[in-house]
Amino acid sequence: MYLPTLLAMCSLATAHMDLMYPPPLKSKFNPFAKAAGNIDSDMTSPLPASGGNNPCKGYQSLLGTPEGASVATFSPGGKYNLTIEGGAFHEGGSCQASLSYDKGQTFTVIQSWVGECPTSSGGTWDFTVPDDAPEGKDVLLQWQWYNRVGNREQYSNCASVTIGGGGGAKRSAGDEGVTKRAGTKFSDRPATFVANIGNGCGTVPGMDVIFPDPGPDVVTAGSKLAAPTGTCQAPAAGGGGSGSGSGGSGSGGGSSSSAAPTTTAGSGSGSGSSPSSAAPTPTSAAAPTTSGSGSHSLSPSSASLPGGVFVTTPGDSDSGSASGSASAPPSKPTTFATATTRPAATGGQGSATTPVPAPAGTGTGSGTGTGTAGTQSGACTNEGAWNCIGGASFQRCASGSWSAPMAMAAGTSCKAGVSDTLWRRSSRVRRGGVW
Repeated sequence: MYLPTLLAMCSLATAHMDLMYPPPLKSKFNPFAKAAGNIDSDMTSPLPASGGNNPCKGYQSLLGTPEGASVATFSPGGKYNLTIEGGAFHEGGSCQASLSYDKGQTFTVIQSWVGECPTSSGGTWDFTVPDDAPEGKDVLLQWQWYNRVGNREQYSNCASVTIGGGGGAKRSAGDEGVTKRAGTKFSDRPATFVANIGNGCGTVPGMDVIFPDPGPDVVTAGSKLAAPTGTCQAPAAGGGGSGSGSGGSGSGGGSSSSAAPTTTAGSGSGSGSSPSSAAPTPTSAAAPTTSGSGSHSLSPSSASLPGGVFVTTPGDSDSGSASGSASAPPSKPTTFATATTRPAATGGQGSATTPVPAPAGTGTGSGTGTGTAGTQSGACTNEGAWNCIGGASFQRCASGSWSAPMAMAAGTSCKAGVSDTLWRRSSRVRRGGVW
């Protein structure tokens, strides 16, 4: 009577899921790995809880060797697919596809599947290479998976691919379940979501994780969805721009990017400044069932590292290969309270942008200093507290000092001020309703 249960347990323990196409580094499906006789027989296993071989199970080091030769060529703007195979799909979960041009140091999300990924058979998952994706060789295409049931895990398989030339089927504007945010540059796409590897960010058991920023191309399915838990990094984006501003009794100038507000310096009897002209505002609510991307070129060397704030405790850091360092779970978990809004009805598909008014600059004291309006700086005592700046960006009291401001995820805003909870308001639309 216990045989079915035992068989199920064996399946969960010995066969998970892995990327079949494009064939990952050291995969049994990779012809170059087979030729070298260097195959990972445990390719379906997740990353360890320490994250020591994140990303790509550490196999990105094979780039530039015969074993790391390109297995596929993808053309910018072309439509392709990933094929997943394996024996235990853990009732699904959420997946992301991303590209790295710097040998795995940073990854840019090109497609997210929130909910019911993968299926019991693995399945084939369509994605489109952004029109403005940089061309190059030794590019890593990463498939990540966060399972719904079972241990809290992250899976990461990476294939060596070439971006440029060739051709692929163009994605039609009416592909079902695909959400579009028009005009998104490749440099503005988010970094990949990272959790369950000792970095203080986790996923809820029995639920499919909702990525804080899934990027402009996202398919949402199912109803068992939940935000991540703990202290999760805010995905960073590239981009650039310049601006200047003044506030308090000081003035100054500085540069800013489309990803996060830039502080400007002030001097005199007070300090502070209003946000620069390039400070972000919430991205417009997207109409479903369409897709597209903007046109912009980004060289690999200009890709930015993933950003984020971690509340640290002494001596609890854990280094991972190629992905930087990660900290152990903080003693004070992050709470995301999401308020939902339903977009106003219109005569057709489209989007409406809600501008965020620039808050007035403030400043007290004497001497010189730096900061944007509403920005905290220097030492802090309320460890783990959040500071929302004008609804469009935030910072956190971590390790005794305020972090640099970071942009809210596209399509969300927060309630201005310092509090123990970062309130996010989302206008992102998915099939079956608004979350």
